[in-house]
Amino acid sequence: MKDGESMNSFFAKQPIIDLNGVTYGYEMLYRTAPKVPFYDGEDGDKSSADVINNIFFGDGDKEYLNNKRAFLNFTENLLLQKTALLLPKDQVVVEVLENVAATDEILNCCKELIENGYIVALDDFVYSAERAVLLDYCQMVKIDFRNNTKEQIEHTAAQCRLKNKILLAEKIETNEEAEYAKKLGCTLMQGYFFAKPLIEKGSAYSPMALTFSKLINELRAPDADMDKIADIISSDPFMTAKLLRLVNALKGDMANRISTVKQALLMLGLKKLTEWIYIVGLQSLTPQGPDERVRVALFRATFCRLVSIMILDEFSFDDEMYLMGLMSVVVDLNDKETMTAMRLSNNIIDGLSSMSGVYGDTFNFVLDCEQANWAGVDKFVTTYNLDGQEILRKYIECLNKVQMMCFLTN
Repeated sequence: MKDGESMNSFFAKQPIIDLNGVTYGYEMLYRTAPKVPFYDGEDGDKSSADVINNIFFGDGDKEYLNNKRAFLNFTENLLLQKTALLLPKDQVVVEVLENVAATDEILNCCKELIENGYIVALDDFVYSAERAVLLDYCQMVKIDFRNNTKEQIEHTAAQCRLKNKILLAEKIETNEEAEYAKKLGCTLMQGYFFAKPLIEKGSAYSPMALTFSKLINELRAPDADMDKIADIISSDPFMTAKLLRLVNALKGDMANRISTVKQALLMLGLKKLTEWIYIVGLQSLTPQGPDERVRVALFRATFCRLVSIMILDEFSFDDEMYLMGLMSVVVDLNDKETMTAMRLSNNIIDGLSSMSGVYGDTFNFVLDCEQANWAGVDKFVTTYNLDGQEILRKYIECLNKVQMMCFLTN
């Protein structure tokens, strides 16, 4: 797999319904192939991270949740890494897997999630003296109606009712089981009786391994430099796109638009960035250097920056111009809605979508250079009263710089 190509990943989506038959949310389950009907992954951390990356930090605006909640499996490591806090609290249910021990650290994680407005569910919970304490650190309990005895199901349901927990019956396959679950107090259900899981193809891009490695090294430094971190992320258009989607997920109600990578990082903060990098690192990082789309993105970004300085005779807008060029290979240039959802600045959106104003003229000029459209190049040079020879020198400078950047990532 090359950088910038979609990861070959899949996940299953199964609806969870209420007593009125209305979909409350979807169980999101990792799959290794489109026709594999069960979980056959070997690494729970990576499997859950893969699903999270596809749903919330994928490559486009594909809507998997239909404004419902995603029920996501969380391993002990993901809970301790506070991964759930990176996700929008109104869109997820944090499922604590049945093999997660009820340690003080885990209980504190669950408490923190609830205090921050998240819903915590115990997955495949069977009541026992050792796990009883978990009931004080969740709002919802999932009971497996297929692999537990009638005695276990009824005892667990009774203990949960005493604690006023929301009960979710899973693996319901017949009408009789559904009616039985209702009598036990279950108000949410899932299973083949209602719908089989629908396999979805993942859409997350793989970041460059070198980008990730450099980022980790800088974040581990006692005096991590935000400018250096911004430069590292800016060298990888797909890592940049993931960052923008993360900021949007966490700051969905913010009014500010994003003009630069550094601005996005300042909104996020080093703590959240470090937590996010853990999730990115669990993906299949590709070891190869940049593919052609990454090269194109770096060329456009670098040349937009150089040209903008010549036009505006200052550095005030060069980072914004760089981000515009970088995002040009990630987004659909005709899809203003997605660019708006990513909270890109209006300058960038107008430049990429309508190619209007100085941003649009600059981006269009860079495209003309790529395509050897010399009439368009001459028009731009004349319009902005530029030195053609100087433009040529900047063009060559840009090509050499990008070539060196790509060489260093191989």
